[in-house]
Amino acid sequence: MIMKLPIQIIAEPAWGVRFSPPAEAAALPLETLALPEELHVSLHQHSGVPAVPLVQPGDTVMRGQPIGGVTPGTLGAGLHAPTSGRITAIGERAGPGGRTSVCITIQCDGNDRRWPYYPVRTEPLRLPTTELRRAVIDGGIVGLGGATFPAGVKLNRGSGVKVLIINGAECEPVIHCDDALLQQEAGLVLRGAQIMLRILEADRCIVAIKSTMQGAHAALDSAYAKLQDDRFSLAVVPPLYPMGGEAQLIQLLTGQEIPAGGLPWDSGAICQNVATAAAVARMLYDGEPLIRRIVTVTGAGVNRPANFEVRLGTPVANLLQAAGGRTPDAAALIMGGPMMGISLASAEISITKGCNCIYVPDRISLSRPHTEQACIRCGDCASVCPAGLTPQLLLQAQRGANLDRLVQLGLSACIECGCCDYVCPSHIALTRSFVSGKHALWEQAGEQRRARNAEQRLAARTTRQAEETKQRETELAGMTTALTGSDEKARQALQELLQRSAKADKSKTPDAGE
Repeated sequence: MIMKLPIQIIAEPAWGVRFSPPAEAAALPLETLALPEELHVSLHQHSGVPAVPLVQPGDTVMRGQPIGGVTPGTLGAGLHAPTSGRITAIGERAGPGGRTSVCITIQCDGNDRRWPYYPVRTEPLRLPTTELRRAVIDGGIVGLGGATFPAGVKLNRGSGVKVLIINGAECEPVIHCDDALLQQEAGLVLRGAQIMLRILEADRCIVAIKSTMQGAHAALDSAYAKLQDDRFSLAVVPPLYPMGGEAQLIQLLTGQEIPAGGLPWDSGAICQNVATAAAVARMLYDGEPLIRRIVTVTGAGVNRPANFEVRLGTPVANLLQAAGGRTPDAAALIMGGPMMGISLASAEISITKGCNCIYVPDRISLSRPHTEQACIRCGDCASVCPAGLTPQLLLQAQRGANLDRLVQLGLSACIECGCCDYVCPSHIALTRSFVSGKHALWEQAGEQRRARNAEQRLAARTTRQAEETKQRETELAGMTTALTGSDEKARQALQELLQRSAKADKSKTPDAGE
């Protein structure tokens, strides 16, 4: 008899959107994509500042070899060669959303030779927590649910985290990469979660999946029977969007809310994606840094939707080709899902750590048949908002450029999920409006910061000048004392010195009209 994970069925919350048709219950097939001729590894595929190249054109590299490092004192993550080959170029290439980033181009040699200097550990749970965390950092591991926050920073035992949530409740309805991973590698995910529990010194781990993920549920039960770790439990959540959000999961599963302006660990819990847990296990057990991930390719605009395990830096065009190519009605190319994805200008853009899906809609699914109308204040947007905001009031404040009101209404808590857009009967582009409002707040905050810096510099200059004046007066007083009783020529020299000092002070004092 298989020992099953203790299970908790989570009731459907008031917020969120149930799409029609609902998310598919069965995951798409999982395939391993062949290596391309070239990989283009972006130096900026994580939260923080871009990595610094550790190689140069002409160098040969091996699979897993560090090729990008973190600047000391900054937030970032290292990069590693996804396969063996030769560095042919380092330069800017197009990225998602019209942005560019510096990429390292590797001409693959087809041998896939492994870099031997990351150790293979048979019993990593016996290692000190500092060594485990260092391995996570060395592996360049980031949050693979899309946020790409460096996992080694988040895994800090001093943060007071007691509950680790392993998030398999994929946020958008068309994405199935986490489902495919759990069905294929549930044991790897749980072993990675054990390592993270040890680093955090946390008490328990909750694995969260959607109720439609029956195959993943069975695989987790089977893996748990071998693991036998009573700190683990399973939470089955309803298939709503955006159920996979970190703040939403923490509140649903623990009853704790992340404080306004706070961080997840302020609630005593953090989320890590299932793929992040698997990457941690690969680094500690197999000595493999983060060089690959599973990507869903789906949408009415592709001929054969599927999940593909790909090396980082693989061009999107290779995934589209493996998915049977685009249909004649394909209308766009989106990295991510239909609700929060980022538009791609070209299929030559490469896969990064944060890319969980390539969504290709057709013209029908992409079209917006209705024109925007006036808000009727029905309140539907507020009822589905996962952050508990009142979008209709935010819209009013944004259109009136009332920045103080936007702050008061909590615009910064908006996760830009698009639920309000989806249910709005007036077809108002609310999320786009809120993004504009956030930019206005950021600009205001930048101006306030620059003003404070200018005030601080002026105060420092005034203090420095006062100290210099005081020092000169002290020196002159000492000279006066030393010259007391000396001859007339010395006293005259002193008088001239005092006059020059007075003129110098006067020249530094701005006129009233300046």
